[in-house]
Amino acid sequence: MAKPEAPAFVFEDMLWEFLDAAKDLLAAERWQGALMDCSKNELLALVHVYRTGESTMSALAEYVGVPLNTATGIANRLERRGLVERWRSEQDKRVVEVRITEQGRTQFADVVKNVGDMVEGLVGDLDADERRVLLGIVGKAPRLLANAAVPERNEGRRKAGMRRIAVE
Repeated sequence: MAKPEAPAFVFEDMLWEFLDAAKDLLAAERWQGALMDCSKNELLALVHVYRTGESTMSALAEYVGVPLNTATGIANRLERRGLVERWRSEQDKRVVEVRITEQGRTQFADVVKNVGDMVEGLVGDLDADERRVLLGIVGKAPRLLANAAVPERNEGRRKAGMRRIAVE
């Protein structure tokens, strides 16, 4: 037996209530400092090199979901700020590699701590059962987001006529 659908207006009311309550938390001033004044793509690039330690520019472009020339611009901005460094591969001079600098690692670790503190502030008043339920729901989000994003991402690439060519 299928679950009954919640009326759309109930979800919409919950959404508006959530946005009204969260508007100060989502304010640009609060997040700008916490996110190192980075654009979304710069932040994604930093996430990638922070987690991998070292990467090729092609892998970085793939992770961020942008063409290689756009990833080069992102890396240029991050390099000027001292957050990453790049060099040509010794094995294949066509390949450019990138890694996070010590300054970038320190600043990004601070970002992770600041965001963690904000999240802790949000869930601090929940009891253990409420936290378990929330974590169970949030734990499903990456899979749901990935499933929802795949058709749109592929559709956008087809429309633009883009074709990926791996260069390693």
